[in-house]
Amino acid sequence: MQLKCILNRVQLHRGFVYGTVRWSITRKMRTALDIQIRPRKRSRPVCSGCGKCGPGYDTLPLRRFEFVPLWGIAIFFLYAMRRVDCPDCGIKVERVPWADGKNHLTTTYAWFLAQWAKRLFWKEAAVAFQTSWGNAFLSVKMAVAWGWRIATWKTCCPSALTKLPGRKDINN
Repeated sequence: MQLKCILNRVQLHRGFVYGTVRWSITRKMRTALDIQIRPRKRSRPVCSGCGKCGPGYDTLPLRRFEFVPLWGIAIFFLYAMRRVDCPDCGIKVERVPWADGKNHLTTTYAWFLAQWAKRLFWKEAAVAFQTSWGNAFLSVKMAVAWGWRIATWKTCCPSALTKLPGRKDINN
């Protein structure tokens, strides 16, 4: 089974396709796998401002997004972000499903690090997964911010949480 098959099974992103997988060496002399991601043909980029699809404007240079390591091997998604010519917001960089804003960590990896940071000291979690303390900090910060948003929702309008689509009861 190829790595692309595994990724399509556990981390499928609508509108995007996994491309070539290559071995590489990072600046810290770690072995890594670089996985190219490209937009699916005829898919339109999504505006990061309003969330609407719009026509593509141009493509930015290739960016690396750090993904959950496999067997101690660092995994990076390589993707050239597109810019959207949004009629409402103007020219914006597209929203991608695997990362938020300018973050270079994938949301999956951020949640993974945050879970381990609950069990270990942040520095130990960072060392165990060969990342920086700053990445562990940002992951925990994201998880805490999410928790505060949920707690705020529970106190202001608990009946709205039980009516979320796909959720039977979120209060338990």
